[in-house]
Amino acid sequence: MMTKLRESTGLIMWFVIAAFVGLIVVEWGADFSGTSGSRGTDVVGSINGDEIPLRQFQDALSNAARQRRVAGGGDGQLVREVWDSMVYESLIRQKVEEMGIQISDEELAYFTRLDPPQAVQQLSVFLNEEGEFDPVIYQEFLVDPTTHSEKSNRVFILQVESMIRSQLLNQRLQGLLLETVRVTPQELRQYYIEQNEKVTLDYVYVAASTVEDSTISLTEADIQSKYEEMAPQLQHPYTTSRRGLFVRQSSHFAHRLRREIVDGGADFADMATAVSEDEGSAANGGELGAFGRGSMVPEFEAVAFALAPGEVSEPLKTVYGWHLILTEEILPATDESPEERVRARHILLKFRPSPKTEEVALEAAEAFQQLTLDRGLSAAAAIEALEVRDPGWVSEGGGLEGLGAGTQWIVSRFFDSEVGEISPVGSTDAGYFVAALAERRAEGVTPLEEARQQVEWAVRSSRRSEVAGEQLQSVRQAVVAGAKFAAVANDAGLEVRTGGPFSRTDFVPGAGRGSRFIGAAFELSVGQISDVVVQNNGAYLLRLTERPSIDESAFAEARVEVEAELLQARRSEALQTWFAQIFESADIEDHRHLFYSF
Repeated sequence: MMTKLRESTGLIMWFVIAAFVGLIVVEWGADFSGTSGSRGTDVVGSINGDEIPLRQFQDALSNAARQRRVAGGGDGQLVREVWDSMVYESLIRQKVEEMGIQISDEELAYFTRLDPPQAVQQLSVFLNEEGEFDPVIYQEFLVDPTTHSEKSNRVFILQVESMIRSQLLNQRLQGLLLETVRVTPQELRQYYIEQNEKVTLDYVYVAASTVEDSTISLTEADIQSKYEEMAPQLQHPYTTSRRGLFVRQSSHFAHRLRREIVDGGADFADMATAVSEDEGSAANGGELGAFGRGSMVPEFEAVAFALAPGEVSEPLKTVYGWHLILTEEILPATDESPEERVRARHILLKFRPSPKTEEVALEAAEAFQQLTLDRGLSAAAAIEALEVRDPGWVSEGGGLEGLGAGTQWIVSRFFDSEVGEISPVGSTDAGYFVAALAERRAEGVTPLEEARQQVEWAVRSSRRSEVAGEQLQSVRQAVVAGAKFAAVANDAGLEVRTGGPFSRTDFVPGAGRGSRFIGAAFELSVGQISDVVVQNNGAYLLRLTERPSIDESAFAEARVEVEAELLQARRSEALQTWFAQIFESADIEDHRHLFYSF
Protein backbone atom coordinates (compact mmCIF):
# COMPACT_ATOMS: atom_id res chain seq x y z
CA MET A 1 0.00 0.00 0.00
CA MET A 2 2.86 2.38 0.79
CA THR A 3 4.28 1.89 -2.69
CA LYS A 4 0.88 2.57 -4.24
CA LEU A 5 0.58 5.71 -2.14
CA ARG A 6 3.95 6.97 -3.32
CA GLU A 7 2.85 6.41 -6.92
CA SER A 8 -0.40 8.26 -6.31
CA THR A 9 1.03 11.23 -4.43
CA GLY A 10 1.85 13.12 -7.62
CA LEU A 11 -1.80 13.15 -8.60
CA ILE A 12 -2.70 15.53 -5.79
CA MET A 13 0.09 18.01 -6.39
CA TRP A 14 -1.95 20.32 -8.61
CA PHE A 15 -4.66 20.50 -5.99
CA VAL A 16 -2.02 21.40 -3.43
CA ILE A 17 -0.78 24.16 -5.72
CA ALA A 18 -4.27 25.54 -6.08
CA ALA A 19 -4.80 25.47 -2.32
CA PHE A 20 -1.43 26.53 -0.96
CA VAL A 21 1.04 26.77 -3.78
CA GLY A 22 3.71 28.55 -1.78
CA LEU A 23 4.48 25.52 0.40
CA ILE A 24 5.30 23.03 -2.33
CA VAL A 25 8.83 21.76 -2.86
CA VAL A 26 9.14 18.77 -5.19
CA GLU A 27 12.15 17.42 -7.05
CA TRP A 28 11.05 17.19 -10.68
CA GLY A 29 12.74 18.92 -13.59
CA ALA A 30 11.37 20.90 -16.52
CA ASP A 31 12.94 23.70 -18.48
CA PHE A 32 10.51 26.60 -18.84
CA SER A 33 13.09 29.34 -19.27
CA GLY A 34 13.05 31.35 -22.44
CA THR A 35 15.17 34.43 -21.83
CA SER A 36 18.84 35.13 -21.86
CA GLY A 37 19.76 35.44 -18.22
CA SER A 38 18.63 36.45 -14.76
CA ARG A 39 20.30 39.88 -14.59
CA GLY A 40 21.76 38.99 -11.23
CA THR A 41 18.62 38.02 -9.32
CA ASP A 42 17.07 34.72 -8.28
CA VAL A 43 13.74 36.26 -7.26
CA VAL A 44 10.81 35.88 -9.65
CA GLY A 45 8.81 38.59 -7.92
CA SER A 46 7.46 39.90 -4.65
CA ILE A 47 4.04 40.65 -3.18
CA ASN A 48 4.07 43.43 -0.59
CA GLY A 49 7.70 42.61 0.14
CA ASP A 50 7.25 38.82 0.35
CA GLU A 51 9.67 37.42 -2.21
CA ILE A 52 9.01 34.44 -4.46
CA PRO A 53 12.35 32.67 -4.97
CA LEU A 54 13.08 31.29 -8.41
CA ARG A 55 13.44 27.76 -7.02
CA GLN A 56 10.01 27.90 -5.35
CA PHE A 57 8.38 29.16 -8.54
CA GLN A 58 10.17 26.53 -10.63
CA ASP A 59 8.99 23.76 -8.29
CA ALA A 60 5.41 24.97 -8.59
CA LEU A 61 5.75 25.08 -12.38
CA SER A 62 7.14 21.57 -12.43
CA ASN A 63 4.21 20.22 -10.46
CA ALA A 64 1.77 22.04 -12.71
CA ALA A 65 3.54 20.61 -15.76
CA ARG A 66 3.29 17.12 -14.28
CA GLN A 67 -0.48 17.52 -14.11
CA ARG A 68 -0.63 19.12 -17.57
CA ARG A 69 0.95 16.04 -19.12
CA VAL A 70 -2.61 14.82 -18.88
CA ALA A 71 -4.53 18.09 -19.07
CA GLY A 72 -2.52 19.80 -21.83
CA GLY A 73 -1.56 23.48 -22.02
CA GLY A 74 1.43 25.48 -23.14
CA ASP A 75 4.41 26.47 -21.02
CA GLY A 76 3.56 30.17 -21.22
CA GLN A 77 0.06 29.49 -20.01
CA LEU A 78 1.43 27.59 -17.01
CA VAL A 79 3.76 30.46 -16.14
CA ARG A 80 0.80 32.84 -16.09
CA GLU A 81 -1.49 30.49 -14.15
CA VAL A 82 1.06 29.58 -11.47
CA TRP A 83 2.03 33.24 -11.03
CA ASP A 84 -1.62 34.25 -10.61
CA SER A 85 -2.11 31.45 -8.09
CA MET A 86 0.94 32.47 -6.06
CA VAL A 87 -0.09 36.15 -6.05
CA TYR A 88 -3.58 35.19 -4.91
CA GLU A 89 -2.26 32.87 -2.20
CA SER A 90 0.21 35.46 -0.92
CA LEU A 91 -2.38 38.23 -0.69
CA ILE A 92 -4.85 35.95 1.08
CA ARG A 93 -2.18 34.69 3.50
CA GLN A 94 -1.10 38.24 4.31
CA LYS A 95 -4.68 39.27 5.04
CA VAL A 96 -5.22 36.19 7.20
CA GLU A 97 -2.15 37.11 9.26
CA GLU A 98 -3.16 40.78 9.41
CA MET A 99 -6.62 39.84 10.73
CA GLY A 100 -5.19 37.39 13.25
CA ILE A 101 -7.10 34.38 11.92
CA GLN A 102 -5.69 31.10 13.23
CA ILE A 103 -6.43 27.38 13.12
CA SER A 104 -5.67 25.39 16.25
CA ASP A 105 -3.70 22.15 16.21
CA GLU A 106 -6.79 20.35 17.50
CA GLU A 107 -8.92 21.63 14.60
CA LEU A 108 -6.24 20.69 12.10
CA ALA A 109 -5.90 17.18 13.53
CA TYR A 110 -9.68 16.71 13.56
CA PHE A 111 -10.21 17.64 9.91
CA THR A 112 -7.08 15.79 8.78
CA ARG A 113 -8.38 12.62 10.39
CA LEU A 114 -12.11 12.84 9.70
CA ASP A 115 -12.63 15.16 6.72
CA PRO A 116 -9.71 15.02 4.27
CA PRO A 117 -9.87 17.08 1.05
CA GLN A 118 -11.69 15.67 -1.96
CA ALA A 119 -8.37 15.33 -3.79
CA VAL A 120 -7.24 12.88 -1.11
CA GLN A 121 -10.57 11.05 -1.00
CA GLN A 122 -10.25 10.33 -4.71
CA LEU A 123 -6.86 8.59 -4.44
CA SER A 124 -7.24 4.92 -5.38
CA VAL A 125 -5.32 3.70 -2.31
CA PHE A 126 -8.14 4.96 -0.08
CA LEU A 127 -11.02 3.47 -2.09
CA ASN A 128 -12.96 0.31 -1.18
CA GLU A 129 -14.02 -2.42 -3.59
CA GLU A 130 -17.01 -0.35 -4.69
CA GLY A 131 -14.70 2.51 -5.68
CA GLU A 132 -15.82 4.75 -2.82
CA PHE A 133 -13.66 6.55 -0.28
CA ASP A 134 -13.19 4.35 2.79
CA PRO A 135 -12.42 6.44 5.91
CA VAL A 136 -11.29 3.31 7.77
CA ILE A 137 -8.52 2.62 5.23
CA TYR A 138 -7.47 6.26 5.36
CA GLN A 139 -7.40 6.42 9.17
CA GLU A 140 -5.48 3.14 9.40
CA PHE A 141 -2.87 4.72 7.16
CA LEU A 142 -2.62 7.75 9.48
CA VAL A 143 -2.19 5.70 12.68
CA ASP A 144 0.07 3.02 11.22
CA PRO A 145 3.53 3.52 12.85
CA THR A 146 5.27 2.51 9.63
CA THR A 147 3.58 5.38 7.80
CA HIS A 148 5.72 7.97 9.54
CA SER A 149 8.95 6.07 9.02
CA GLU A 150 8.99 6.87 5.30
CA LYS A 151 9.86 10.38 4.16
CA SER A 152 7.44 10.34 1.21
CA ASN A 153 4.53 9.55 3.55
CA ARG A 154 5.53 12.30 5.97
CA VAL A 155 5.70 14.78 3.09
CA PHE A 156 2.27 13.61 1.91
CA ILE A 157 0.70 14.13 5.35
CA LEU A 158 2.29 17.58 5.64
CA GLN A 159 0.83 18.48 2.25
CA VAL A 160 -2.61 17.24 3.30
CA GLU A 161 -2.38 19.32 6.47
CA SER A 162 -1.30 22.34 4.42
CA MET A 163 -4.31 21.92 2.14
CA ILE A 164 -6.68 21.60 5.09
CA ARG A 165 -5.15 24.54 6.95
CA SER A 166 -5.44 26.70 3.84
CA GLN A 167 -9.05 25.64 3.27
CA LEU A 168 -10.00 26.32 6.89
CA LEU A 169 -8.28 29.71 6.90
CA ASN A 170 -10.03 30.65 3.66
CA GLN A 171 -13.40 29.51 5.02
CA ARG A 172 -12.89 31.52 8.19
CA LEU A 173 -11.76 34.58 6.25
CA GLN A 174 -14.77 34.35 3.95
CA GLY A 175 -17.05 33.96 6.94
CA LEU A 176 -15.74 37.21 8.43
CA LEU A 177 -15.98 39.04 5.12
CA LEU A 178 -19.48 37.84 4.34
CA GLU A 179 -21.16 37.91 7.74
CA THR A 180 -22.87 41.23 6.92
CA VAL A 181 -24.09 40.19 3.46
CA ARG A 182 -27.87 39.84 3.64
CA VAL A 183 -30.93 39.81 1.37
CA THR A 184 -33.98 41.69 2.65
CA PRO A 185 -37.54 40.65 1.71
CA GLN A 186 -37.87 43.84 -0.34
CA GLU A 187 -34.64 43.12 -2.24
CA LEU A 188 -35.72 39.54 -2.86
CA ARG A 189 -39.06 40.60 -4.29
CA GLN A 190 -37.50 43.29 -6.49
CA TYR A 191 -34.94 40.78 -7.79
CA TYR A 192 -37.68 38.29 -8.65
CA ILE A 193 -39.69 40.98 -10.41
CA GLU A 194 -36.67 42.10 -12.44
CA GLN A 195 -36.04 38.52 -13.53
CA ASN A 196 -39.63 37.51 -14.25
CA GLU A 197 -41.87 40.50 -15.00
CA LYS A 198 -42.41 40.75 -18.75
CA VAL A 199 -43.89 43.32 -21.10
CA THR A 200 -45.14 43.35 -24.68
CA LEU A 201 -45.18 46.45 -26.85
CA ASP A 202 -45.57 47.92 -30.30
CA TYR A 203 -42.79 50.14 -31.59
CA VAL A 204 -41.39 51.90 -34.62
CA TYR A 205 -37.69 52.17 -35.43
CA VAL A 206 -35.53 54.44 -37.56
CA ALA A 207 -32.04 53.00 -38.11
CA ALA A 208 -29.10 55.37 -37.74
CA SER A 209 -27.60 53.79 -40.86
CA THR A 210 -30.43 55.30 -42.95
CA VAL A 211 -29.22 58.81 -42.15
CA GLU A 212 -27.00 60.13 -44.94
CA ASP A 213 -23.52 61.41 -44.06
CA SER A 214 -24.26 64.52 -46.10
CA THR A 215 -26.83 65.57 -43.49
CA ILE A 216 -24.23 65.43 -40.71
CA SER A 217 -21.93 68.40 -40.15
CA LEU A 218 -19.01 68.37 -37.72
CA THR A 219 -17.27 71.38 -36.21
CA GLU A 220 -14.02 71.42 -34.29
CA ALA A 221 -16.05 72.43 -31.24
CA ASP A 222 -18.18 69.28 -31.63
CA ILE A 223 -15.07 67.13 -31.79
CA GLN A 224 -13.45 68.83 -28.81
CA SER A 225 -16.64 68.47 -26.76
CA LYS A 226 -16.94 64.75 -27.58
CA TYR A 227 -13.23 64.26 -26.85
CA GLU A 228 -13.69 65.73 -23.37
CA GLU A 229 -16.76 63.56 -22.85
CA MET A 230 -14.82 60.45 -23.91
CA ALA A 231 -11.75 61.27 -21.80
CA PRO A 232 -12.37 58.40 -19.32
CA GLN A 233 -12.54 55.93 -22.22
CA LEU A 234 -9.37 57.34 -23.77
CA GLN A 235 -7.34 56.97 -20.58
CA HIS A 236 -4.37 54.67 -21.08
CA PRO A 237 -3.48 52.83 -17.86
CA TYR A 238 -0.05 52.91 -16.29
CA THR A 239 2.97 53.44 -18.52
CA THR A 240 2.81 52.03 -22.03
CA SER A 241 5.45 51.42 -24.64
CA ARG A 242 5.61 50.88 -28.35
CA ARG A 243 7.93 48.73 -30.37
CA GLY A 244 8.62 47.58 -33.90
CA LEU A 245 9.06 43.91 -34.72
CA PHE A 246 9.46 41.40 -37.49
CA VAL A 247 8.32 37.83 -37.90
CA ARG A 248 10.11 35.47 -40.28
CA GLN A 249 7.88 32.85 -41.85
CA SER A 250 7.36 31.46 -45.34
CA SER A 251 4.14 32.18 -47.22
CA HIS A 252 5.24 30.66 -50.53
CA PHE A 253 2.50 28.02 -50.52
CA ALA A 254 -0.19 30.65 -49.93
CA HIS A 255 1.18 32.78 -52.78
CA ARG A 256 1.21 29.75 -55.08
CA LEU A 257 -2.39 28.90 -54.22
CA ARG A 258 -3.46 32.46 -54.98
CA ARG A 259 -1.77 32.33 -58.38
CA GLU A 260 -3.58 29.07 -59.19
CA ILE A 261 -6.92 30.67 -58.27
CA VAL A 262 -6.45 34.16 -59.73
CA ASP A 263 -4.26 33.39 -62.76
CA GLY A 264 -4.97 29.70 -63.30
CA GLY A 265 -8.74 29.81 -62.88
CA ALA A 266 -8.91 27.23 -60.07
CA ASP A 267 -12.16 27.28 -58.09
CA PHE A 268 -11.68 28.86 -54.66
CA ALA A 269 -14.20 26.58 -52.93
CA ASP A 270 -12.62 23.45 -54.43
CA MET A 271 -9.17 24.58 -53.31
CA ALA A 272 -10.48 25.32 -49.82
CA THR A 273 -11.99 21.85 -49.55
CA ALA A 274 -8.75 20.29 -50.75
CA VAL A 275 -6.13 22.17 -48.73
CA SER A 276 -7.65 24.43 -46.06
CA GLU A 277 -6.77 23.46 -42.49
CA ASP A 278 -9.78 25.17 -40.94
CA GLU A 279 -11.74 22.13 -39.77
CA GLY A 280 -14.89 24.17 -39.32
CA SER A 281 -15.14 25.51 -42.88
CA ALA A 282 -12.99 23.38 -45.21
CA ALA A 283 -15.71 20.82 -45.91
CA ASN A 284 -17.99 23.66 -47.03
CA GLY A 285 -15.49 25.15 -49.42
CA GLY A 286 -14.16 27.60 -46.84
CA GLU A 287 -17.62 29.16 -46.36
CA LEU A 288 -17.69 31.49 -43.34
CA GLY A 289 -21.21 32.83 -43.82
CA ALA A 290 -22.10 36.46 -43.22
CA PHE A 291 -20.39 38.32 -40.38
CA GLY A 292 -20.16 41.87 -39.09
CA ARG A 293 -17.33 43.89 -37.65
CA GLY A 294 -15.96 42.54 -34.40
CA SER A 295 -16.61 38.90 -35.32
CA MET A 296 -13.12 38.08 -36.63
CA VAL A 297 -9.59 39.01 -35.62
CA PRO A 298 -9.01 42.65 -36.69
CA GLU A 299 -6.55 42.03 -39.51
CA PHE A 300 -8.78 39.36 -41.10
CA GLU A 301 -11.88 41.53 -40.77
CA ALA A 302 -10.18 44.58 -42.26
CA VAL A 303 -9.17 42.69 -45.41
CA ALA A 304 -12.56 40.98 -45.83
CA PHE A 305 -14.41 44.31 -45.73
CA ALA A 306 -11.87 46.03 -47.99
CA LEU A 307 -12.10 43.50 -50.84
CA ALA A 308 -14.52 43.97 -53.70
CA PRO A 309 -17.03 41.14 -54.26
CA GLY A 310 -15.28 38.33 -56.13
CA GLU A 311 -11.78 39.55 -55.21
CA VAL A 312 -9.20 37.22 -53.61
CA SER A 313 -6.83 38.70 -51.04
CA GLU A 314 -3.08 38.51 -50.94
CA PRO A 315 -1.86 35.99 -48.33
CA LEU A 316 -2.74 37.34 -44.89
CA LYS A 317 -1.11 36.18 -41.67
CA THR A 318 -2.98 36.06 -38.36
CA VAL A 319 -2.34 34.16 -35.15
CA TYR A 320 -4.11 31.19 -36.78
CA GLY A 321 -1.84 30.93 -39.82
CA TRP A 322 -1.91 32.16 -43.42
CA HIS A 323 -5.24 33.01 -45.05
CA LEU A 324 -6.54 33.60 -48.53
CA ILE A 325 -9.89 35.42 -48.36
CA LEU A 326 -12.58 35.55 -51.03
CA THR A 327 -15.22 38.21 -50.41
CA GLU A 328 -18.43 37.09 -52.12
CA GLU A 329 -20.89 39.80 -51.13
CA ILE A 330 -21.15 43.02 -49.11
CA LEU A 331 -24.46 43.08 -47.25
CA PRO A 332 -25.72 46.59 -46.41
CA ALA A 333 -27.29 47.42 -43.06
CA THR A 334 -30.99 46.62 -42.68
CA ASP A 335 -33.59 47.06 -39.98
CA GLU A 336 -32.98 43.47 -38.86
CA SER A 337 -29.18 43.74 -39.09
CA PRO A 338 -28.30 47.38 -38.40
CA GLU A 339 -24.60 46.96 -39.26
CA GLU A 340 -22.92 46.24 -42.60
CA ARG A 341 -21.87 42.60 -43.04
CA VAL A 342 -19.74 40.64 -45.46
CA ARG A 343 -20.15 37.11 -46.84
CA ALA A 344 -16.80 35.43 -47.40
CA ARG A 345 -14.79 32.23 -47.79
CA HIS A 346 -11.21 31.56 -46.73
CA ILE A 347 -8.39 29.07 -47.00
CA LEU A 348 -6.28 28.57 -43.86
CA LEU A 349 -2.73 27.23 -43.88
CA LYS A 350 -1.47 26.63 -40.38
CA PHE A 351 2.17 27.15 -39.47
CA ARG A 352 3.74 23.78 -38.65
CA PRO A 353 7.49 23.84 -39.24
CA SER A 354 9.45 20.61 -39.41
CA PRO A 355 12.33 20.22 -36.92
CA LYS A 356 14.76 21.00 -39.75
CA THR A 357 12.84 24.13 -40.74
CA GLU A 358 12.57 25.15 -37.09
CA GLU A 359 16.34 24.90 -36.65
CA VAL A 360 17.06 26.92 -39.79
CA ALA A 361 14.50 29.56 -38.83
CA LEU A 362 15.97 29.91 -35.34
CA GLU A 363 19.48 30.33 -36.71
CA ALA A 364 18.23 32.98 -39.13
CA ALA A 365 16.37 34.80 -36.35
CA GLU A 366 19.44 34.80 -34.10
CA ALA A 367 21.58 36.14 -36.94
CA PHE A 368 19.02 38.85 -37.57
CA GLN A 369 18.96 39.75 -33.88
CA GLN A 370 22.73 40.24 -33.95
CA LEU A 371 22.43 42.36 -37.10
CA THR A 372 19.78 44.44 -35.33
CA LEU A 373 22.12 45.00 -32.38
CA ASP A 374 24.79 46.18 -34.80
CA ARG A 375 22.71 48.27 -37.21
CA GLY A 376 19.31 48.95 -35.61
CA LEU A 377 15.96 47.33 -36.35
CA SER A 378 14.93 49.37 -39.39
CA ALA A 379 18.31 49.08 -41.10
CA ALA A 380 18.56 45.35 -40.38
CA ALA A 381 15.05 44.76 -41.70
CA ALA A 382 15.86 46.69 -44.88
CA ILE A 383 19.01 44.61 -45.44
CA GLU A 384 17.12 41.33 -44.98
CA ALA A 385 13.96 42.56 -46.78
CA LEU A 386 11.86 41.77 -43.72
CA GLU A 387 8.69 43.43 -42.56
CA VAL A 388 8.77 45.86 -39.63
CA ARG A 389 5.46 46.18 -37.82
CA ASP A 390 4.27 48.60 -35.19
CA PRO A 391 1.72 47.02 -32.83
CA GLY A 392 0.98 50.40 -31.28
CA TRP A 393 1.00 51.31 -27.63
CA VAL A 394 0.97 48.34 -25.29
CA SER A 395 0.04 48.46 -21.62
CA GLU A 396 2.06 46.65 -18.99
CA GLY A 397 0.85 43.07 -18.70
CA GLY A 398 -0.31 43.00 -22.33
CA GLY A 399 1.14 41.22 -25.34
CA LEU A 400 2.15 42.16 -28.86
CA GLU A 401 -0.88 42.40 -31.14
CA GLY A 402 -0.84 39.96 -34.03
CA LEU A 403 1.52 37.46 -32.40
CA GLY A 404 -0.90 35.79 -30.00
CA ALA A 405 0.00 34.45 -26.58
CA GLY A 406 3.59 34.20 -25.43
CA THR A 407 4.78 37.81 -25.79
CA GLN A 408 3.98 39.28 -22.37
CA TRP A 409 7.56 38.71 -21.25
CA ILE A 410 8.82 41.04 -23.99
CA VAL A 411 6.44 43.78 -22.85
CA SER A 412 7.44 43.31 -19.20
CA ARG A 413 11.11 43.37 -20.17
CA PHE A 414 10.71 46.67 -22.02
CA PHE A 415 9.17 48.32 -18.97
CA ASP A 416 12.52 47.73 -17.27
CA SER A 417 14.50 48.92 -20.31
CA GLU A 418 15.65 52.09 -22.01
CA VAL A 419 14.31 53.27 -25.36
CA GLY A 420 16.24 51.56 -28.15
CA GLU A 421 16.75 48.21 -26.42
CA ILE A 422 16.65 45.16 -28.70
CA SER A 423 14.97 42.03 -27.35
CA PRO A 424 16.32 38.50 -27.47
CA VAL A 425 14.79 36.24 -30.12
CA GLY A 426 11.26 35.30 -29.09
CA SER A 427 8.90 32.72 -30.52
CA THR A 428 5.18 32.07 -30.71
CA ASP A 429 3.05 29.82 -32.90
CA ALA A 430 3.36 32.53 -35.56
CA GLY A 431 7.15 32.21 -35.77
CA TYR A 432 10.31 33.88 -34.43
CA PHE A 433 10.49 37.59 -33.79
CA VAL A 434 12.79 40.35 -32.59
CA ALA A 435 11.42 43.50 -30.96
CA ALA A 436 12.84 46.96 -30.30
CA LEU A 437 11.59 49.47 -27.74
CA ALA A 438 10.71 52.54 -29.80
CA GLU A 439 9.01 54.88 -27.34
CA ARG A 440 7.52 55.21 -23.86
CA ARG A 441 4.78 57.41 -22.46
CA ALA A 442 3.35 58.00 -19.02
CA GLU A 443 -0.18 57.34 -17.87
CA GLY A 444 -2.72 59.84 -19.19
CA VAL A 445 -5.37 60.59 -21.78
CA THR A 446 -4.69 59.75 -25.41
CA PRO A 447 -4.04 63.04 -27.29
CA LEU A 448 -6.89 64.26 -29.49
CA GLU A 449 -4.88 64.03 -32.70
CA GLU A 450 -4.15 60.38 -32.01
CA ALA A 451 -7.78 59.66 -31.07
CA ARG A 452 -9.35 61.96 -33.68
CA GLN A 453 -10.67 59.20 -35.94
CA GLN A 454 -12.31 57.42 -33.01
CA VAL A 455 -13.79 60.67 -31.68
CA GLU A 456 -15.09 61.79 -35.08
CA TRP A 457 -16.73 58.40 -35.58
CA ALA A 458 -18.41 58.73 -32.18
CA VAL A 459 -19.71 62.21 -33.04
CA ARG A 460 -21.08 61.05 -36.39
CA SER A 461 -22.68 57.99 -34.80
CA SER A 462 -24.38 60.11 -32.13
CA ARG A 463 -25.58 62.62 -34.72
CA ARG A 464 -27.08 59.92 -36.93
CA SER A 465 -29.05 58.53 -34.00
CA GLU A 466 -30.16 62.04 -33.01
CA VAL A 467 -31.38 62.77 -36.54
CA ALA A 468 -33.20 59.43 -36.56
CA GLY A 469 -34.86 60.47 -33.30
CA GLU A 470 -35.91 63.81 -34.74
CA GLN A 471 -37.81 61.95 -37.46
CA LEU A 472 -39.92 60.25 -34.76
CA GLN A 473 -40.83 63.41 -32.85
CA SER A 474 -43.69 64.29 -35.20
CA VAL A 475 -45.08 60.76 -34.86
CA ARG A 476 -45.03 61.03 -31.09
CA GLN A 477 -46.69 64.46 -31.11
CA ALA A 478 -49.52 63.17 -33.28
CA VAL A 479 -50.11 60.12 -31.05
CA VAL A 480 -50.07 62.25 -27.89
CA ALA A 481 -52.64 64.52 -29.55
CA GLY A 482 -54.96 61.52 -29.92
CA ALA A 483 -54.12 59.91 -33.26
CA LYS A 484 -53.81 56.13 -33.58
CA PHE A 485 -50.23 54.85 -33.23
CA ALA A 486 -50.41 52.49 -36.20
CA ALA A 487 -52.10 55.02 -38.48
CA VAL A 488 -49.57 57.78 -37.81
CA ALA A 489 -46.66 55.37 -38.24
CA ASN A 490 -48.02 54.09 -41.55
CA ASP A 491 -48.51 57.65 -42.80
CA ALA A 492 -44.85 58.32 -41.97
CA GLY A 493 -43.78 55.21 -43.90
CA LEU A 494 -42.74 53.35 -40.75
CA GLU A 495 -43.44 49.71 -39.93
CA VAL A 496 -45.11 49.00 -36.58
CA ARG A 497 -43.37 46.05 -34.96
CA THR A 498 -44.24 43.95 -31.94
CA GLY A 499 -41.66 43.22 -29.27
CA GLY A 500 -41.94 40.76 -26.42
CA PRO A 501 -42.87 39.45 -24.10
CA PHE A 502 -39.43 40.13 -22.60
CA SER A 503 -38.00 40.77 -19.14
CA ARG A 504 -35.53 43.39 -17.98
CA THR A 505 -32.66 40.92 -18.36
CA ASP A 506 -33.62 39.42 -21.74
CA PHE A 507 -31.91 40.08 -25.04
CA VAL A 508 -34.32 41.84 -27.40
CA PRO A 509 -33.53 41.39 -31.12
CA GLY A 510 -32.76 44.73 -32.69
CA ALA A 511 -32.50 46.49 -29.33
CA GLY A 512 -29.90 44.53 -27.35
CA ARG A 513 -29.63 43.62 -23.67
CA GLY A 514 -29.80 46.12 -20.81
CA SER A 515 -30.47 48.88 -23.34
CA ARG A 516 -32.33 52.19 -23.14
CA PHE A 517 -35.09 50.52 -25.16
CA ILE A 518 -35.68 47.95 -22.39
CA GLY A 519 -35.38 50.54 -19.65
CA ALA A 520 -37.96 52.77 -21.35
CA ALA A 521 -40.35 49.85 -21.84
CA PHE A 522 -40.53 49.16 -18.10
CA GLU A 523 -41.20 52.83 -17.36
CA LEU A 524 -44.52 52.66 -19.23
CA SER A 525 -48.07 51.81 -18.26
CA VAL A 526 -50.32 49.88 -20.62
CA GLY A 527 -51.38 52.13 -23.50
CA GLN A 528 -48.76 54.78 -22.71
CA ILE A 529 -46.46 56.16 -25.42
CA SER A 530 -42.76 56.61 -24.62
CA ASP A 531 -40.48 59.53 -25.28
CA VAL A 532 -38.26 59.01 -28.32
CA VAL A 533 -35.56 56.51 -27.28
CA VAL A 534 -32.17 57.14 -28.91
CA GLN A 535 -29.49 54.41 -28.97
CA ASN A 536 -26.28 53.94 -30.91
CA ASN A 537 -28.04 52.00 -33.66
CA GLY A 538 -30.99 54.38 -34.11
CA ALA A 539 -34.17 55.67 -32.49
CA TYR A 540 -37.38 54.05 -31.24
CA LEU A 541 -40.89 55.05 -30.23
CA LEU A 542 -42.67 52.57 -27.94
CA ARG A 543 -46.28 51.93 -26.96
CA LEU A 544 -46.87 49.39 -24.17
CA THR A 545 -49.64 46.86 -24.87
CA GLU A 546 -49.28 44.26 -22.07
CA ARG A 547 -47.74 44.21 -18.60
CA PRO A 548 -49.20 41.37 -16.50
CA SER A 549 -48.45 41.25 -12.78
CA ILE A 550 -46.07 38.59 -11.54
CA ASP A 551 -47.52 35.25 -10.45
CA GLU A 552 -47.53 35.48 -6.64
CA SER A 553 -47.93 31.72 -6.20
CA ALA A 554 -44.93 31.08 -8.44
CA PHE A 555 -42.94 33.62 -6.43
CA ALA A 556 -43.86 31.91 -3.16
CA GLU A 557 -42.89 28.51 -4.56
CA ALA A 558 -39.53 29.75 -5.88
CA ARG A 559 -38.73 32.02 -2.93
CA VAL A 560 -36.18 29.79 -1.17
CA GLU A 561 -34.32 28.96 -4.38
CA VAL A 562 -34.31 32.57 -5.58
CA GLU A 563 -33.10 33.84 -2.21
CA ALA A 564 -30.21 31.37 -2.27
CA GLU A 565 -29.35 32.44 -5.82
CA LEU A 566 -29.38 36.14 -4.96
CA LEU A 567 -27.43 35.62 -1.74
CA GLN A 568 -24.77 33.64 -3.58
CA ALA A 569 -24.50 36.37 -6.21
CA ARG A 570 -24.15 39.03 -3.49
CA ARG A 571 -21.47 37.00 -1.73
CA SER A 572 -19.52 36.40 -4.92
CA GLU A 573 -19.68 40.09 -5.77
CA ALA A 574 -18.54 41.04 -2.26
CA LEU A 575 -15.55 38.69 -2.43
CA GLN A 576 -14.57 39.86 -5.90
CA THR A 577 -14.79 43.49 -4.84
CA TRP A 578 -12.75 42.83 -1.71
CA PHE A 579 -10.03 40.96 -3.57
CA ALA A 580 -9.91 43.58 -6.34
CA GLN A 581 -9.31 46.23 -3.69
CA ILE A 582 -6.45 44.39 -1.99
CA PHE A 583 -4.94 43.52 -5.37
CA GLU A 584 -5.14 47.15 -6.51
CA SER A 585 -3.45 48.39 -3.35
CA ALA A 586 -0.78 45.66 -3.32
CA ASP A 587 2.86 46.36 -4.17
CA ILE A 588 3.57 43.60 -6.70
CA GLU A 589 6.92 43.28 -8.43
CA ASP A 590 6.95 40.90 -11.39
CA HIS A 591 10.32 39.72 -12.72
CA ARG A 592 9.09 36.67 -14.64
CA HIS A 593 10.34 38.17 -17.89
CA LEU A 594 13.92 37.71 -16.65
CA PHE A 595 13.46 33.95 -16.53
CA TYR A 596 10.53 32.84 -18.69
CA SER A 597 8.78 33.35 -22.01
CA PHE A 598 5.04 33.70 -21.52
